[in-house]
Amino acid sequence: MTEPARRERLFAPLPVHGPWTMLQLSRTQFLLILAAACALYAFAGGPLWRHLGDNDFLRIAVSYAIIPPAVALALHRNRALRVSTWLAASGVIAALKLLLTALLALALGIAGVGA
Repeated sequence: MTEPARRERLFAPLPVHGPWTMLQLSRTQFLLILAAACALYAFAGGPLWRHLGDNDFLRIAVSYAIIPPAVALALHRNRALRVSTWLAASGVIAALKLLLTALLALALGIAGVGA
């Protein structure tokens, strides 16, 4: 028989195994890096809803720039730091961040927030 699934405390209802498992990250590490990158996008240079339509270069650059070092640190802590794993994990988190932040900006734009 296999061991019972280990549960982490950050988000109890989410599964323990997911895309983070193949990337050698814990669920908590994966979600915290993703949340930090999304929060930076939403709040760097002021709240996003107050700056819709403005030049977002700094906001975008900073929010993506934290992903690779954060992933490297987490992988190093897990003793799984390899270039291939680092690139894959950074790419997956960056793609999810793009999707989430694009949906956020779209929702704010549709709602007319900041107009």
